[in-house]
Amino acid sequence: MAITMMRELRKSLADNLGPDDVISSVEALHMAPTGVDGLAGDETYCGKPTADMERTGYQPGEADRLWLPPHMSSWECRTCGDALRPL
Repeated sequence: MAITMMRELRKSLADNLGPDDVISSVEALHMAPTGVDGLAGDETYCGKPTADMERTGYQPGEADRLWLPPHMSSWECRTCGDALRPL
């Protein structure tokens, strides 16, 4: 089963820029099933819509048991992680 890592972003106004300047930072990393078209499905494994998320460049391999690299673990969506651990 192919999965796609999605980045949920937190948007906030930058302090040193104008009031309309938005900066983004990572809120959480989620996983979604990948469709036959190679795109992420409509929802992540935790049920959040993927429409407002960004796809990351990371793609776990078939043999990888970790869906998330260790250096990214602070952003792990625990619900997506729990859903993928039995796989």
